[in-house]
Amino acid sequence: MNQFINFFWTILGFAAVLFYWVANGLSVWFYLFIGLSIIPAFLSQRFFYRIQLSHNTKIYERLGVRVIRKFVQHGDFANRIGRKNNPAYRGMLKSVDPQRYLGTIMMYERFHFICFIFFLLTSGIAIVQGHYLLALLIVIGNVVYNVFPILLQQFNRIRVLRCSNQKLV
Repeated sequence: MNQFINFFWTILGFAAVLFYWVANGLSVWFYLFIGLSIIPAFLSQRFFYRIQLSHNTKIYERLGVRVIRKFVQHGDFANRIGRKNNPAYRGMLKSVDPQRYLGTIMMYERFHFICFIFFLLTSGIAIVQGHYLLALLIVIGNVVYNVFPILLQQFNRIRVLRCSNQKLV
């Protein structure tokens, strides 16, 4: 189920971006944007901790993170189905090492930040070229596919750090 959910959101998120680049050709801008988008892969963990929206889970809850969590990979919906098919199933085990899970959170956040930059640059060039509707669809895809998951990972990081008595650096 988790892979199906991941596949669904990836197709939905990338549809407008792929359409733009296929319809307009893979120009030098495409390769430049790929190069620029990869930069976050090399940024330190400290950078991501510093751009954390808040240290308070209530802010994330007001932004709807708990609703988002229902429909993502390893989210409430996927876990419910997993338990229905296998009563011993546990989505993310409580016994998972917090440092290891923080590494997983960081990997997801980096990935979505890379995609966020690429989608942002792509929507920008679409606007410059007068493809306003396509740019709007890319922005919507960016929010759904990247901004919401980044907020979810930040929310998860706060919760894991709180449970393991650590602080954001």
